[in-house]
Amino acid sequence: MNFLMINHYAGSDHYGMEFRPLYLGRELVKLGHEVTVLAADHSHLRAVNPEIPRDLTEEWMDGVRYVWLKTPSYRKNDLYRFLNMATFLHKLKANSRKIYESYRPDVIVASSTYPYDVKAAQKIAAHGKNVRVCYEIHDVWPLSLIELYGLSPKNPYMRSLQKAENHAYRTVDLVISILPDVDRHICELGFEDLPYLHIPNGVVMEEEHFQPAPPHITEEIDRLHQEGRFVLLYLGGFSKANALDDLLKAAEELPDPVHLVLVGSGPLKAEYERIVREKRLANVSILPLVTKLQVNQTLACADGLYIGAKRTPLYRFGVGMNKIFDYMLAERPILYAIEASNNPVQEAECGISIPPEDPSAIAEAAGKLAALPLSERERMGKNGRRYVEEHHDYRKLAERFAAAFDTDSR
Repeated sequence: MNFLMINHYAGSDHYGMEFRPLYLGRELVKLGHEVTVLAADHSHLRAVNPEIPRDLTEEWMDGVRYVWLKTPSYRKNDLYRFLNMATFLHKLKANSRKIYESYRPDVIVASSTYPYDVKAAQKIAAHGKNVRVCYEIHDVWPLSLIELYGLSPKNPYMRSLQKAENHAYRTVDLVISILPDVDRHICELGFEDLPYLHIPNGVVMEEEHFQPAPPHITEEIDRLHQEGRFVLLYLGGFSKANALDDLLKAAEELPDPVHLVLVGSGPLKAEYERIVREKRLANVSILPLVTKLQVNQTLACADGLYIGAKRTPLYRFGVGMNKIFDYMLAERPILYAIEASNNPVQEAECGISIPPEDPSAIAEAAGKLAALPLSERERMGKNGRRYVEEHHDYRKLAERFAAAFDTDSR
């Protein structure tokens, strides 16, 4: 089959987030399929954006064809981001015939977070015969914006997004969700008989994709281990949603052997560095981000790993954060402070789960992890590794993805 994946924000190991189109795409290629990813040349999620001379510039990555469309740059959620989105969608539609005739897709996957790209996918599909269109859900828009940012459902933008979401559920051939329980939301909107499949995010298992942790990580953690510290590490974005403020509050209550290492970047990094300085938190180190290929070996340097999130009603549809599965792959016990409809850490028996937004509970759980015998922490780590091998290996996810469109198997 020929797959055409429309993902505005698609990235790569070199460009940065988001990674799913490439990781899933290259496994589909290994299965004998052809994969083309249509993306905008500018995204706020990437560490580096491609520089292209013209629309529909092609770039090959691991057997996956990327096709870039030129879009305006932007830095934050403002009018310029909306202009970037509108430009991408306009160019998809304006070039729909050329896109179809160039790549002859059998399946078009609309996967740009927002639901507007479904109509663009359908316009491309209309130039062929029997081309199936799939809507892949990353976040539940517009509900995510309404519940996270307090926007009114009557806001014209929210009404427009709701209309686009309803259109997607009413007209596509299949919905695939990264989150486990979005079918509840779809049913609440009145679409009860829609073909639906949950295919989560995954991990790359092959060790050739892992690079050593950089010196700024290894040197700091080696120093802490020589001092007899238990290193509890967080790796990811420095944002409010990841509840690092609770982790820093917990630092004031941590038992003596536990030392926090926070690795990454983001809008609140400078603020967190200021808090560490002003409160003289000697048991906290904040270190620069690492590349995607260095993530596994960076995580493996630690003794335990922390992941948390603020409470939100959105998690009634589940969580599927990439770093949960990266943590499991690193074979380290996990301190998990998230309240959601699913709990992969509990399912895998690979760590300790606590309520979110509770610094005292974080401190107590960190102490428990540090006090566990090494053999017990290793058992937890191996449990996590087995879990992702079974449920989140991109090789297996690609097989399920392709099977969803294999008419011979239905």
